[in-house]
Amino acid sequence: MQYFPVRRQRRSVDLPEKPKQASGDQKPSQMNNKLNNFSTSILAIVGLIASAASVQASAGRAPANSSNGPDRPNVVLFLIDDLGWADLGLTGSTFYETPNVDALAAEGVFFSNAYAANPVCSPTRASILTGKYPSRIRLTNHSGYGGAHGPGHQLKPPQVVGNMPPEDVTLAEALQAAGYATAHVGKWHLQAHHGKGRTHFPEANGFDVNVAGGKKGQPAAYYFPYTHEKYPQNNITDLDDGTEGDYLTDALTDKAIGFIEAQADSDQPFFLNMWYYTVHTPIQPRTDKLDKYRKKAAAMGLNATMREALPEHQSFSHAHQDNAAYACMVESMDENVGRIIDSLKRLEIEDDTIVIFCSDNGGLSTGSGLMSPTSSGPLRAGKAWIYEGGIRVPLIVKLPGKVKAGLTLEEPVITTDLYPTILELARLPLQPQQHVDGVSLQPLLSGQQDTLEREAIYFHYPHYHHINTMGPAGAVRAGDYKLVEVFETGKVELYNLRDDLGETNDLAASMPELAAKLTKMLHDWRDHSGAVMTTENPDYKAENDWRSNP
Repeated sequence: MQYFPVRRQRRSVDLPEKPKQASGDQKPSQMNNKLNNFSTSILAIVGLIASAASVQASAGRAPANSSNGPDRPNVVLFLIDDLGWADLGLTGSTFYETPNVDALAAEGVFFSNAYAANPVCSPTRASILTGKYPSRIRLTNHSGYGGAHGPGHQLKPPQVVGNMPPEDVTLAEALQAAGYATAHVGKWHLQAHHGKGRTHFPEANGFDVNVAGGKKGQPAAYYFPYTHEKYPQNNITDLDDGTEGDYLTDALTDKAIGFIEAQADSDQPFFLNMWYYTVHTPIQPRTDKLDKYRKKAAAMGLNATMREALPEHQSFSHAHQDNAAYACMVESMDENVGRIIDSLKRLEIEDDTIVIFCSDNGGLSTGSGLMSPTSSGPLRAGKAWIYEGGIRVPLIVKLPGKVKAGLTLEEPVITTDLYPTILELARLPLQPQQHVDGVSLQPLLSGQQDTLEREAIYFHYPHYHHINTMGPAGAVRAGDYKLVEVFETGKVELYNLRDDLGETNDLAASMPELAAKLTKMLHDWRDHSGAVMTTENPDYKAENDWRSNP
């Protein structure tokens, strides 16, 4: 597939508020008209872009690298699916190999206390694109699904939406309005599974190009044609030009580099939303890497520890990073991040490009059995939990000349902060009426400030998940302290994360005044942000509790 630069008339970046619709499931009429004319084939998208490029090219516009090139930086936003905070060399992994991501951190700023806004994927993705807490837009779980419920569950989870509100101006739309060419490549998962058509796909949310982004939460397979007869709902579309043996992570990178190369010859800055499906299940490695990690696991003595796990409520948290197939997927991720960065260097646009690397939630490290793909240690629990293993994620920001290289910052930050940060780094006006829950990190990145003027950050997950036996919960982090509230019992737990990263020493009983203060802050935040709570289930039968009958 060939890509062509997108060129359009530049518009004002002071965006008016979108009109609210009678139905939260519809975009404005002009967007619906656009979608009605939109072909589901990615080739059609490229054809439209090619036509626009041809018209503008005839006007003799200068290439990007000329003296008349764009005055705003490009943006590459890597989002890795289910990558744990501890899954990188820079955070202490000795089994997984991530030299490219480690090098990126050395050239930029690493936030060691960065958080996903939610312990599962879709809500965090929405937080990045809207600058809002998922609870504010009632997108607190994936796929438009409220989660498990019934007589075996003590609480009834709230219903959720599976799409971003149509009146919100997404990050992509804000950049598009400022003249950016925008492309989404990879996992989207921001249209409810029961939704029809492509009404809430990337192209309806500010992206000129969409490659393989739809409502699916994982691929049916990582090898071409990326389909599986048992899981047709997860079949990858828009990538039917591959050949046998192609690996999904590599193929997505090929498309991304094609987009970058085309845009490097234009006079437009670009926004590449590079959201890989990896390292989400199914755990399917590139087979040419597997023998390497099997031998490495044996040499490190990890074969003897593969069934070692720590109890976590009524679940188990895997104790070691020892899965060779998962290690291969981590290496493939890292390798492809490196390929994209190398393309920026080769095209001589690295110094003009903001590069951000993040994960959407913690690693898949817990379950009802002893073996999970990864371990989140030293953090507690993993994906779908409010403990650190579920919400703390790696975050790296790089922009040569504007961001201090080699810094590690301990200030707590969250994925809602990416929207205003990108706007400010791109020298665009902030949109505080939109990114109401985000704070620009630019003062930290430039070294102007050591801390943000923010009292706390908050988390709300009022849902059951099969790998989390704690059940629905919320949390607040203020300074070094974090309070966790378990919704079934009302119990609160208090931890000093500076001294107790693994959340093993509950201070709630010994520090009751602080626990009470943080509890009130959490409740007040839920009230003013519109967070919807669980309700008691009148049909609940303790003897049928789902944890007793996994």
